[in-house]
Amino acid sequence: GMNPDDVTLSNIDDDSRGFTLSPTNGLETTEAGGTDTFTVRLNSEPTADVTLLLSSSNTDEGTIDKATLDFTALNWDQEQTVTITGADDNVDDNDQVYSIITAAATGGDYAGTNPSDVSVTNQDDDAVGFTISPINGLTTTEAGGTDTFTIQLNSEPSAPVSLMLLSSNITEGTIDKASLDFTASDWDQPQTVTVTGVDDNVDDSNQVYSIITSTASGGDYAGLNPADISVTNQDDDTAGFTLSG
Repeated sequence: GMNPDDVTLSNIDDDSRGFTLSPTNGLETTEAGGTDTFTVRLNSEPTADVTLLLSSSNTDEGTIDKATLDFTALNWDQEQTVTITGADDNVDDNDQVYSIITAAATGGDYAGTNPSDVSVTNQDDDAVGFTISPINGLTTTEAGGTDTFTIQLNSEPSAPVSLMLLSSNITEGTIDKASLDFTASDWDQPQTVTVTGVDDNVDDSNQVYSIITSTASGGDYAGLNPADISVTNQDDDTAGFTLSG
């Protein structure tokens, strides 16, 4: 009937409540729709179902395919994958860093636990510049023959853009527009400039002149100077005498 003392033991726990996100930085998306992924899992079995809300800090740069992740006692240690897709814009705004924000979790012993946000870079695919077409090979005539070229911006400007134009030799050719204005709503629409040949009475052969583009003003295009346009005015005079009678 003797009853020895009970033995007291401590079982050392090897579990720790938390989230494993991999990776949490270095992710890259592209404005062309390029994607990247990260995974999330729990570090320990929860005492109740756990919900984690996710959101993009800048949906103009990137979006996610899941707004919530749910973990249970059955899947807590299984990685759940989140796909991030780059969003496109038309602005030359360089590569942009944004975050996938993790909210504080709800449910069981994970309630209030807030894992680290995930850092992402969206690679820009826009560049300020002008597209002029054609840039050379235009021909006018002293008989008043015309030719045309178009100008448009390569990216959406951050403010309205103005570009001044002038002929390098108005005795050979003139233009129908002295300035072009571009805005965020029409930046990608080609604007047409008509060049008209000017007549003289001199046998001076075909004359090459230019439509000179000034330095642009406005927003991120300020200070940008597109190439000038080369034009040839065809002569219609010939040296000689006319004898009559």
